[in-house]
Amino acid sequence: MEGSQIICVVLVIICTQIAYQIIKSLRWRPKKLEKNLRDQGFGGNPYNSIHGDLPEITRLSRSALSKPFSSLSHDLMPRIMPLVHQIVQKYGTKSFIWYGRRPRINITDPEYIREIFTKYEVFQKERPRRTGSFGLVMREGEDWAKIRRILNPAFHVEKLKSMLPIMQLSCETILKKWDEMVEKEGSAEIDVWCYLSSMSADVIARAAFGSSYEEGKRLFKLQDQHADLSFQVLRSVTNYLPGFSEIAAKFNRKKIKVDEEIDEIVKSLIGKRKESLKTGDYKYKDDLLGIMLESNEKEIEEHGSGMTMDDVMQECKLFHLAGEDTTAALLTWTMLLLSQHQDWQTKAREEVLQRFGKDQVPDFDALNHLKIVPMILNETLRFYPPVTSMSRIIKKNAQLKRLSLLHGTELSLPTIMVHRDPNIWGNDANEYNPGRFAEGVSNAAKVSGSFFPFGGGPRVCIGQNFALLEAKLALTRILQRFSFELSPSYIHAPRALVSLEPQFGTPLILHKI
Repeated sequence: MEGSQIICVVLVIICTQIAYQIIKSLRWRPKKLEKNLRDQGFGGNPYNSIHGDLPEITRLSRSALSKPFSSLSHDLMPRIMPLVHQIVQKYGTKSFIWYGRRPRINITDPEYIREIFTKYEVFQKERPRRTGSFGLVMREGEDWAKIRRILNPAFHVEKLKSMLPIMQLSCETILKKWDEMVEKEGSAEIDVWCYLSSMSADVIARAAFGSSYEEGKRLFKLQDQHADLSFQVLRSVTNYLPGFSEIAAKFNRKKIKVDEEIDEIVKSLIGKRKESLKTGDYKYKDDLLGIMLESNEKEIEEHGSGMTMDDVMQECKLFHLAGEDTTAALLTWTMLLLSQHQDWQTKAREEVLQRFGKDQVPDFDALNHLKIVPMILNETLRFYPPVTSMSRIIKKNAQLKRLSLLHGTELSLPTIMVHRDPNIWGNDANEYNPGRFAEGVSNAAKVSGSFFPFGGGPRVCIGQNFALLEAKLALTRILQRFSFELSPSYIHAPRALVSLEPQFGTPLILHKI
């Protein structure tokens, strides 16, 4: 056989292998995953395209976001997850959608959800393309365990107590502005979402970066821009096609520029802090960055390795994404619901005034002895969880209770579905009733593990107690000074970005008490 013939044979073999892998990836593998799910009783659209249901997800999401609710409805599924809502209506809760070539199945049984949270090494979060992006939230295995170990000291109870004055300072700044706005007429229309976002950003900037919080606030503004650009790209179906459209490319170019600015600020913050710690400037050791760097040094001494510069940078970015939006959204939805349910607003105010009067600033222990305020916050988290759905990926074939799942299958834990399930919460599941939490979270639902606004298991959100402490303090101080009701200009349009937030703000009428 001549040399040219050998080359031709080799090329044919290579092309055949490439064609086989393409067909396997684009057709045979998805159909195998589909058959596995249908054999176990799952329903969903048939697999017909490498884009799966993504074009329909984009179309329905755009349509939903363009149409605010006509009334103050708290049924979020049709707006936040419109395709999933349609699929569930058609096939039931045991269903799936196609996220590209992967089927994503709905898991709504609390028994299954508990196992997923517990077996976090089997049911993993999918790592982003960029290594280390999103910090602790997206890490896995020993990498996650190491970073969690380093960060834990920053969220101990004693550290949280020391951060209460910071929260109080930021809260008072906003409340003074509200005082000025309502002073002249005794009442005023205020977009509380705008102010509460500012307050939470100030809290996390001070808590994370101490005296460098002004730089922290600039960092957070850039991160907000980045999140908005990411949202616009993700809402474009062209993002899922081979090659980006010019529109998506333009957004990505802007993102890259903002990314560079963000990295520059973070590196500067870390560099300055490391220098101050070297010189023994201990006043910087009690903020989140200082605690993290000190804990990292101990980790290196004890285990030989710790966080890299990139690791520290990613955690600094996560402070904002996890800290500001979650608390601001929780407080905003709480005030909205209390505006709608004046009886519960009155009950909460009576509890607060009885314990603290109009002027006393509550301390850590006093806040933890409140009963009605935590019930109200928990019911808000049930109605408006920060993350409307959590996802996991199966990297190797796995057993989930009675389900045999193949690697490549994705799991969706739709919080907003589980939190409204009448089989779990009773016939009043869609009614606002903080009283269901009177005996604590574990006794609120018929089935334990049904309430997971911050996730669950060993990987439950590390900043959960920080967010709840800030929310309790802020709500207490607001109730001491104001009553509030819905403004006629309010447009009800929740949307899911970093967290579940109001698309057009939250104007309320505040009255001085």
